[in-house]
Amino acid sequence: MYISKIKLTNFKGFKGEHVIDLSEGINFFVGNNNCGKTTIFKAIEFIQSGKNKLEFITQGAESEDVSVEIEFRGADLSEIIKDKNLSLNKYSEYVIDNLDKTHSLRILRSSQECEVKQGSKNVSLDISKVRVYNPNSTETEEIKRFENPTGIDKTITALFDAQFVYSDLKNEDYQDFGKTKIIGKIINDITKDFQQGDTWKEFKDAHKRTFGDDGLGRILEGVATQISSVLKEQYGDGEVQFNFGLPEIDNFFKTGSMLLSDNGVSTSVSEKGTGMQRALALSVIQVYAGILKDDGSTLSKPILFFIDEPETFLHPKAQDKLIDSFNRIARKNQVFITTHSPYLLRKFDSNTQQINVFAKNSDGVNAISDKQKLNLFGTSSPTIGEINYSAFGVISEEFHDELYGFIQARAIDEDERYYREKDFDQWLINQGVSQDRDYNRLCRDGSIREEAKTLPTLIRNIIHHPENQNNSYTAEELEESIELLLGIVKTFE
Repeated sequence: MYISKIKLTNFKGFKGEHVIDLSEGINFFVGNNNCGKTTIFKAIEFIQSGKNKLEFITQGAESEDVSVEIEFRGADLSEIIKDKNLSLNKYSEYVIDNLDKTHSLRILRSSQECEVKQGSKNVSLDISKVRVYNPNSTETEEIKRFENPTGIDKTITALFDAQFVYSDLKNEDYQDFGKTKIIGKIINDITKDFQQGDTWKEFKDAHKRTFGDDGLGRILEGVATQISSVLKEQYGDGEVQFNFGLPEIDNFFKTGSMLLSDNGVSTSVSEKGTGMQRALALSVIQVYAGILKDDGSTLSKPILFFIDEPETFLHPKAQDKLIDSFNRIARKNQVFITTHSPYLLRKFDSNTQQINVFAKNSDGVNAISDKQKLNLFGTSSPTIGEINYSAFGVISEEFHDELYGFIQARAIDEDERYYREKDFDQWLINQGVSQDRDYNRLCRDGSIREEAKTLPTLIRNIIHHPENQNNSYTAEELEESIELLLGIVKTFE
């Protein structure tokens, strides 16, 4: 089960309606600062617990409504909803059959108030209520097709777990040993054999002796008798007993904590700074990735990871190891990463990963690019040069080479003579590119021959022939040439 779509309406910097389609593997959010990348993380938190409209409404749109809708999808979604251990039966009638062996579920939190008919009752809904889309609703108005089964706010946390690691905040979740937290999941998974072993059995026997009839139970027997006597005297009947049942092992885990040693002094993680807590969180994630198995088993229901700028404080080799861990996690769990680092994207796989580019439009409003914009080279896209250019605005020789080679290959498909530099340069001229640059060719005898070239061919030759020191280009010319080549690529569409 994964989030296949998020729809924002007037949420923080996203004025109006914005829809983001997502991959079930790793989703990279890239772009300049203050363009709304981590706002998507906040949208998930809003679904979980958002109550105050003014905390989330886009500035200047206070008179409008704010809402976030997420769509869960997956071949296993129906099974998760039916799982008796997860208590999600209230969602069962809201599951949508997509007729492609997958099911989906649409969840909404909105400040738009309305009244809907649920069964025989009219129910008033506002921002405090999490709503679920009813595919069988007879309402004609879209907002009224979202309903709120009794207690749905309590079960939303059972539907999905989310782990957030922010770049500038402490990460207390990674010190929590509860079974829904990542440390708790690790502990529960690796202690399964222990929970069936002799040591735990001996502990249970000792607990029974300590708190049973021969232990604390006997000491409290007199108090229980006194309470029972008063109860019978005043109310006619009643027998009181004290029972100290063995707590679940999860309850013992919750009392645990992590300590970090520095120069021989151990202190609680909570007393460490943001940088150390963040390093711990990312270390825990990598350990979690290491214990995941590919045999179809899971620790529990899927967990969603939201990681903000994981490259912070990490050199490129460490970033490589980190992304390998994320890739292992993404085989079973959806991952969301905001990043400014090209290194994290070097192993990008368009089959299992997706990139969304965030930017501000001409009106200064946050916007998210269509993922098809990272599809310049068809099945070869996106390349690292394409990613750097589209996501980070990086003008590079690599991207120029990728564009030039891609276009020449298309030209050769028309006529094999375009293998030759002179003929392909003429092909560029036919596409409207001016042949207005002088290229000083270094001949075999050491002489220099001046030739007229288009700007793209001039730059291509300089890149491919560093031994020829008789030519040069500026950063502005490289950008101009890339824009010329991009203009040609767009004519292929």
